[in-house]
Amino acid sequence: MQAAQLIFSNLTAYLLGFALLILFRNKLSETLTNLLSIFINLAGLILSILLILGFQNDQVLRFDWVKMGQSSFEVSLLVNRLTILMFTLVQFIALLVQVFSTKYMKGELRFSNYFSYLNLFVFSMLGLVVSGNLLFLFVFWELVGFCSYLLIGFWFEKKSATDASLKAFLMNRIGDAGFLIGIGLVYFQFQTLDLTELSALNATNNSLLTITALTLFCGCMGKSAQFPLQVWLPDAMEGPTPVSALIHAATMVAAGIFLLARIDFIITPDAGIVIATIGAVTSVLAAYSAIFQFDIKKVLAYSTVSQLGLLVMAMGVGATNVAIFHLFTHAFFKAGLFLIAGAVIHHFHHKQDMREMGGLLKSKPWLAVAYIIFGAALAGLPLSSGFLSKDAVILSVYNWAAGQSNPLLMLIPLMGIVASVMTAFYVARQFTMVFLRGDDQKIQWKLPDLFELTLIPLLLASFWFMHSANPLSFEDSYFSSWFAIEHQQNHWVAYTLLAFAVLAMLLAYLRFKKEKTFPLSLWQKIGLEHFGIDHFYVKKVAPALVGNHCPADELCLEPESKGIADVVSSFDTKALDGIVNEIGVSQKNLSKGLHNFDNGIVDGSVNLLIKGVIGLGKTGSFMDTKLVDGLIKFISGLVEQTGKQLRKIQSGQIQSYLMVLIIIFVALLIFLASL
Repeated sequence: MQAAQLIFSNLTAYLLGFALLILFRNKLSETLTNLLSIFINLAGLILSILLILGFQNDQVLRFDWVKMGQSSFEVSLLVNRLTILMFTLVQFIALLVQVFSTKYMKGELRFSNYFSYLNLFVFSMLGLVVSGNLLFLFVFWELVGFCSYLLIGFWFEKKSATDASLKAFLMNRIGDAGFLIGIGLVYFQFQTLDLTELSALNATNNSLLTITALTLFCGCMGKSAQFPLQVWLPDAMEGPTPVSALIHAATMVAAGIFLLARIDFIITPDAGIVIATIGAVTSVLAAYSAIFQFDIKKVLAYSTVSQLGLLVMAMGVGATNVAIFHLFTHAFFKAGLFLIAGAVIHHFHHKQDMREMGGLLKSKPWLAVAYIIFGAALAGLPLSSGFLSKDAVILSVYNWAAGQSNPLLMLIPLMGIVASVMTAFYVARQFTMVFLRGDDQKIQWKLPDLFELTLIPLLLASFWFMHSANPLSFEDSYFSSWFAIEHQQNHWVAYTLLAFAVLAMLLAYLRFKKEKTFPLSLWQKIGLEHFGIDHFYVKKVAPALVGNHCPADELCLEPESKGIADVVSSFDTKALDGIVNEIGVSQKNLSKGLHNFDNGIVDGSVNLLIKGVIGLGKTGSFMDTKLVDGLIKFISGLVEQTGKQLRKIQSGQIQSYLMVLIIIFVALLIFLASL
């Protein structure tokens, strides 16, 4: 099969799965729903593998979408190594999430709805991945956001879930507004939105191009939860845990990084510094907050934000392939960690507070072993995939900063190193609180259940041998055979980082292995509340934007105030609407005047003219019938009578003729005598 057929078959399968599951949601049993959804995902994964096996060269598949005169808008599919990598990764993670969900979501009232949303989610992400046009990519970008809204708010009976889905939706709309402006600026400068055509252009490094890159990056700030739009992602944990695994590993948050990889040729050096700085700041803030969280899922949520910050940091310095490498490895161990969190929550009857957990090593040893492997990869310990990819990120950024003339830029890799050390600390803290604390009892080894069996492929993908023959070097990775990764210097940085990471893990273990109470200091509260950023948005930004309004049936603790939205609304109603209303009234009065002028003057003149014409016509008719016709009739009658009288004279008698002549002669004499 050709690439186009494989891609369209894949997309059609997920769209069809969504349609069937949503249309027959009340008729399909849980078993049929599971089988249908898993079959579609498995078939899609097989098609992706066929796409890999048949890949030879980059392809751009173009199809006419809309034609307007001489102009036409094309739908283009870009099939290259990055496309195939993400295409396969998304479906691999999605398949495991769906298998895991068959047990986790069992008995849910809207079971079929859940799987239909998953199919639409995967369809949207795959469409985003293959889009070869920025506008077409934006369409699927919005679909991904819509699906996340549905899944985060799946348990909409809980106010916290609906609030979280709304926050995610609104925060992403802010980023998407910038993204849309960036698309407009791209078209303004290059008259095309085709990614292949754009990459072939030698764009001049100028201020407008820098602004364009930063506005496009706004989309990444929303989707990939970068400062200051990162506050939605921890709250997104209100959705089902398998959804969190999919969002954090291979779909929504990966979309922002994928976007930067697609437009890396637009990122100017100045824009890159801004992007790298934002990524570094995000990684440190989120890692610090992860240290003080007690919700098992929120620890992993802030961890994802921190790791995304590292990826954005690498993208900013131009290490695109290195960032994609870490995105690839991160997907496996982060999905595994979230699925473990789901199994733990299920075991503790949906409790998520780690202070109420402990001792799980004894009852769930397989989960403990799996967490150790995934946690080691997240912390970047040797023999794990994370050790290879995280080292690549840190070294790439460090070597970039070392080559810059501004020494302050060395703060960027330094923040990345600090975030990595803190990562090791919160990984050890979480493992200690969930698995090690508690009563001493014998470990109960049992056959792995479905939750634990689902983790096996992810566990294998978290070891070094799935990515490189050399467990200590990313430069020999299989990934580098597809994506060129430059040889890096200063490996001492990576080993120094490793030493600090191991020390941090040891400190976390010693600090929390016997901890029973968890008093909060000021610095802990700052981390727990994520530096008050969310509080600032809720208490300062939101009132400034929409004001503080108290419902009529509630007691208002704070005075009501007007926000920017109220000012804009007032300006709209009083100024803009006033102008429009005045124009409307003026037009109404003008129309009345014109109506009266039309009836009184124009129509009056026309009517008078018509009446005059009619009167003139009647007069002409009278003169014609009475005078002209009468005169003609009189003359004709006179002639007729004269003729009759003259006819009497012509009797044929000579005496009559003599009499007439005598009369004429006498009359002539009389006439002459009168002269």
